[in-house]
Parts: sequence; C-alpha cells; structure tokens
Amino acid sequence: MADALKEGLIKKIDYLPRKELELLKVAFDFAEEAHDGQKRATGEPYITHPIAVCEILLAYHADITTLISALLHDVVEDTSVPILEIDRRFGERVAEIVEGLTKVEKGKVRKEEYSAINTEKLLFASVKDIRVAAVKIADRLHNMRTLAVKRVEKKVPYANETLIFFSPLAEKLGLYKLQEELEELGFSYLNPPKFKNIKTLMNNYSNIFTKIYNNCAIEIMKEGAPFITELKWTKVPLYQSYSLLQEEHDLADLFFINVITKSKMDCYTALGVIHKLYKPSLHQMVDNIAIEISPFLKQINTKVLINNIEVHFIIQSEKDREIYDAGVFGLLRNGLTMEEIRALSGDLLGDSIHAVKSITNTPIEFEELISFELLQREMTVFTPKMDVIALPEGSTIIDFAFSLNPQIARKMSNAKVNGEWKPIHTVVHDMDIVEICTTSKEMVSFDWLNYAQTSKAYKAISELLKIQ
Repeated sequence: MADALKEGLIKKIDYLPRKELELLKVAFDFAEEAHDGQKRATGEPYITHPIAVCEILLAYHADITTLISALLHDVVEDTSVPILEIDRRFGERVAEIVEGLTKVEKGKVRKEEYSAINTEKLLFASVKDIRVAAVKIADRLHNMRTLAVKRVEKKVPYANETLIFFSPLAEKLGLYKLQEELEELGFSYLNPPKFKNIKTLMNNYSNIFTKIYNNCAIEIMKEGAPFITELKWTKVPLYQSYSLLQEEHDLADLFFINVITKSKMDCYTALGVIHKLYKPSLHQMVDNIAIEISPFLKQINTKVLINNIEVHFIIQSEKDREIYDAGVFGLLRNGLTMEEIRALSGDLLGDSIHAVKSITNTPIEFEELISFELLQREMTVFTPKMDVIALPEGSTIIDFAFSLNPQIARKMSNAKVNGEWKPIHTVVHDMDIVEICTTSKEMVSFDWLNYAQTSKAYKAISELLKIQ
C-alpha cells in the first residue's frame, strides 16, 4: 500500500526537478518508517495523513522544503524521532519548520495554557518562516475533511477554532481556496441548518445571475475587447456569504463578474468599457492596483447598475490573478534566501506578534489579543494624501494615528473623518479618510488606553505615560 501511495504522490508532481523528487521519496520513506504501526481515527495507516497534507500543498506548487516538512510534520510530535535527526537527515530549514509545527508535551505545561502556548509557538515560528503556517493550515484542512469520525463533543470546538483562527490565518497567506474549504466545513459542523439554507439560497440565485452574466459577456465583447483574456462569474464563499447576509446585504452582493486582462494597464481600459456600458454606483470603485492593500489582491473593484440590480465586477491582470491563485507560494517560488523568506514572513504577519508579546504576561493573554490584532479582518483607512493604513476592524482614530506616525500621534488633539470633526476615540471604518490635527504639546493621557485597540498603540501610549 505504501509503495502505491508514494507512486501516486510522485505522479502528481510535474514541476519539481528529478533531484528534488528523489529527496521527496527519501522523506516519504522516512515518515512511513517513523509512523509504522500507527493508525488514524479513520482506521487508515497514519502515513495517509502527511501524504494528504503534502497533496494539498502540491496544488499550490509548494517548494521542496515545504513538501518535505509536510511529510514529516508529525514525526517529532508523534514518534520517538528527535528533531536533531530531522536536521541531520533533511537540513536546518526543514528541521526549523517541523520544530515550529511540533506541539509542546502536555505534561510540561498547565492544562489551561496548553492551547495558548502552542498558538504562540506556531506564530513565532511562522514570523521566521511563513511556510510553518502554510503547512499547519493544510494539516488543519485535512483534519477537517476527516472530522466526521471524531466524537460529537470534539467536533464543535474544533470547527469553531477553525473558523476563528485558521480561516483568517489562511487569508493572511493568500490561501483563499484553503480558506474557503476550511470555512465551509467549519460552518457545516457548527450550524448545519443555516449551512443548508444558505447553500440552497445561493444555488437558486445562481440561475438569475447566470442570465445577467451571459448578457454582460455578450455586451462587453461586442465593444471589442481583445485585451480581455477571460470573463467569468463566481460567488462569495458560503460562510462569508452568511456573514454578509447577517449584515443585511442583498443576494446580488454575493456574486460578481471577474474580468482578466493581459496587463495592468488593460485593467483600466476594461474599467472604461464597463462604465461606458453600465451606470457606475456612487463611491463603489476601489483601485487596489494603484493603492495596494495586499500582495494577493491587486485588482479594481467596481459596481454598476444593470436592470436596477447592482452588479459587482473585479478586474485583474493575468499576472496578478496568478498571484491571487498561488497565494504565498506565488511569492516563494523564486529560490529566496532565508533572509528574504524571513522578511516576507514578517511583512505578511506584520509586527503584531512581537508588539502583542511585549504587552502580555501570559500565553493566554497573548492568544486573546492576537486573535484581534492579527486575525481580525483588515480594513483600509487613508490619509488625506491617500496613503494606506491597514488596521483591524474595530480600530479607532488613536490606533490609526499611532500606526501612521507615533510622533504625530502623541501630539494629536482631534481629527477629521471624511471631512467631519470626530473625537479621537471614534471607531474608523473601511475606506475612511482620516486627518490628524496636532498641537505643539504632548496630549497623551491615561484615557487613551481605554480606546487603543491595537498593541502598537497600547504599547506606545504606555511607554509615553511612564516617561511623563
């Protein structure tokens, strides 16, 4: 069976050179031997799990280091093989990833801190090498695919953790397909009736939207659009659709037409064609090519009215669509040095992890704060010069100011949001334009701590108050 599994895995790989394929075979044999005799809850040999994790990452054309780490990710935790042996056999990079994925021994920490300690360990390892998080997300996805065999009392908390922690972590890495499946599986276990209802609702509306799309496609191509290489429609993932409907969005907001063009400049030409054909909705055009909010979401969003229905278009170039589909592995493919990988890892996860660590005393506090700081959905807030500040949803003007410039923030007296005067504790929203007004003296007070939501602002205010 093992030989068949190995051959099946190797046959699916068409992008690695022969030398790297041989290394992967060695890793497979090593993992098989280490897990010999172990079974999963499904009754299958344990080796089927690391193989499945590896296959999930294959779809993203993950590099050889990631694939080997996927095959070995449970070896140190679940067998007698020490991390030094991984280092000796497969090198320092693989060993560091496997170590980052290995949970601490339960007997060495307090029971109530066990989960928080492992979360902290995982994230700090991921800041050094983002591939740690990628393997962990793939590991969670396969476990969610086989969650049905677990006892009922374990399914709900496991699915809940998947939605709260692993789904937003996948989004941070641009692994949107994995995020969608994680959310759909988690939602199906947490609320089966609503899951079925939303699925039925969206399937029914698909028939209506298909007609809208077909007419649009004919009209757009009639305009003569050789710069458009692909035109298709798609829908918002199921769990995200449920969230939007809870916020009283229309069904039409859950579907969009995706336009792929030959180049970035062609995106603007396509935008012109769409706005010529259909009336644009006010204040609904967002240019995330010119104003980048994520390396994975370089696109133009616009909404237009078609037969009194607001239709959402997303316009991307072929290259940017490839990055969108590949996620973090689209940025890792070019043989980056370890220093470059660490820089990329820090950029994707931000300085939130270190900032949160600096103001917490326990792993449990760290886990609670990081769930807001790092894993809360991000929004884009602008300065009057249209500089972009990315903040977690729920952030205030105080958080905006310290993210923009701590030297300006400490002298902030008041602020304008979209041209209107607002108290500095005001919560800001996606696409707001915030203007900070200052005085010549320090304005920081203890009251500011009550409204600081981000660790960067909280830490800076605390340090300033200690100095004064």
